[in-house]
Amino acid sequence: MIESKPAILSKSLLTAVLAAIVMVLLICGTPKAEPVSTHVVSQGEFASYLVSELGWKSGVPEEPKISDYLAVLSGKHSFRFEAEDFFNIEGDSVTVRNYPLYGPFSGSGWLSGTAAPTTVRFTVFLPRGGEYLLSVVSKGDGQHWYAGGKDFTVNTGGSLREKEAGTITLNGGKQEISVMLPPEGGVDALILNAVGDFPAIEPLGGWRPDTPLSWGDYAETMATVLNLEKNFPAVQAAKPEIVAFKSIKKLPPAVSETNINYLGAHTAASWVRAGANGAVLELPIDVAANGIYALRVRLLGSTFITDFNGVRKQWDGKPYLYWYDLGVARLSRGTHVFKIELPPLGGADVVELTAHKSSQQDYLAALGLVGKNPSSTLSRAELEDQLRKDLGRLIPAR
Repeated sequence: MIESKPAILSKSLLTAVLAAIVMVLLICGTPKAEPVSTHVVSQGEFASYLVSELGWKSGVPEEPKISDYLAVLSGKHSFRFEAEDFFNIEGDSVTVRNYPLYGPFSGSGWLSGTAAPTTVRFTVFLPRGGEYLLSVVSKGDGQHWYAGGKDFTVNTGGSLREKEAGTITLNGGKQEISVMLPPEGGVDALILNAVGDFPAIEPLGGWRPDTPLSWGDYAETMATVLNLEKNFPAVQAAKPEIVAFKSIKKLPPAVSETNINYLGAHTAASWVRAGANGAVLELPIDVAANGIYALRVRLLGSTFITDFNGVRKQWDGKPYLYWYDLGVARLSRGTHVFKIELPPLGGADVVELTAHKSSQQDYLAALGLVGKNPSSTLSRAELEDQLRKDLGRLIPAR
């Protein structure tokens, strides 16, 4: 059977098209799927991811460095701003003085007002938002401070003295704090102390920005974000470490050592008691290794203030020695100082530390990542995927 001319032309055209397609495939190769990022993430890059995903980017400058991201995550509790460095130099009618006529000052000087009431505006930068106690070092009665949408009246008399203004809530980033000074008033510094627990977000051994991020580092960091460490159990074989206040090398003159037991049983051979004016004690505590520890302290007194690991807390006490639970804290290897402000006739016996589980396998298990190798590094794709899952466990309005 002889094919018609149109049929022959049609076959020839089809053959040519198929040949062209084959040629294109040979030259260009087969279509490829979108590449998956295998870039290994550094700890510094992870820190920047975290700040962004937690909604804290207002706490870094417009052109941030890695150190700016680490500052946001550091958990720093106290920020001191020297008045002469942060006031509006072009618009405020004040003068920088550097003589101690009205008492000692910090920094390079202090701000002196005029013979009339004067407004001074300070622009400061906070890496992390939260609730803060505003204190000022200033001079004059009838100062009116404005911060965080609140108005506070401060009286410090005729010398530079520190005084608490009040508690305010601030966002991360730039803040304006202002004061209307009375005639001849002055300001040396502003201090913002975070209220309550403000934990650092970091791996157990601290940040190493240039080091590749491992699964173990990731788990240690995210456990603080998700507040998981409080659920880590105690090490079964670990014996609690007892540190007695009587071991302080030089007790204040108004503090005496006693072994009376009618005010409650004491754990140490003897305990210490303040005189009629109370006392402040600082007890060094040596920690052998980075880890998680449960702390409690045995004290006597109506009210007292503890200050440890950046957390300052006031307690209502009892008229006998009693255990007070300080909760679980992440402590680094080295010496830490436990500070206690005792009321008149208050007493202090011991601090007790109990080690809790804190291996990288424990952290991975807490995140549900049991099968991961703690020392394996994360790619960018793995980080983004896991971070999305873990932050989804937080309250949506974080």
